[in-house]
Amino acid sequence: MAIVKTGKKARDEREKMLVLKMKFENRITIAKFGKTALDSGDYGSALKKFLEYLNVIAESKRCNDIYALRPTHFDPRKDITEMLMISHLFFEMARIYDAIPQFQGETKSCLEQFVNFSANQPYQVINSEMARRKLKKLQFRDPDSFRHAYLQIFVQSKKCYIVTFCYGDTHVITHQCREFKTWLWQYRFGQELVRLYYIHSSQIIERYGQNTSVHWFSRIFLRPCLLMFAKVILPFILK
Repeated sequence: MAIVKTGKKARDEREKMLVLKMKFENRITIAKFGKTALDSGDYGSALKKFLEYLNVIAESKRCNDIYALRPTHFDPRKDITEMLMISHLFFEMARIYDAIPQFQGETKSCLEQFVNFSANQPYQVINSEMARRKLKKLQFRDPDSFRHAYLQIFVQSKKCYIVTFCYGDTHVITHQCREFKTWLWQYRFGQELVRLYYIHSSQIIERYGQNTSVHWFSRIFLRPCLLMFAKVILPFILK
């Protein structure tokens, strides 16, 4: 009897894996149907398809639910496009849930996932600007939650493009400049400075980061300036 149960359990597991494999191969189509529904104003169908897509991803990653998904479940070298799509779907779901008062908890959960899949990613600046534009153009029932998510992308970000380019990700100067960013974040003008820094520094590094002259300029000019700033000026600011 035990052998029969074991055999049935194995068959059921194989069938389950086969169904999941088929769903996973069809996941992009599911997401596209959701986007089409969203663009046509059919928010119920859009939400249903987005949830279907995310549940397939969660099941394939052996997560209990979609809110347990993390960027660490993905290979950033191969899955960056999918991670970007996941971040955008969580944001769109938050917008849909926001329109329904009894789903404010889901709104915040989706926004938390939007932040998780945005901060420290190559597309971080793209997502932060998207959130900022939506905040300016659209009306939300709970705008504070969306504004908090937008700010959290910068708060949680460990990226410091120019300093990292000059000194590397783990250098003490890089860490000190991150502390300076945290200090700036206490003030409205500081938040705007940080936002502008991320926008322009990311573009500069992406466009000129492989240029030999830029590397020479960073060694001769930028590194000494950053060193002086970190050793002479920052101690007075962060004391």
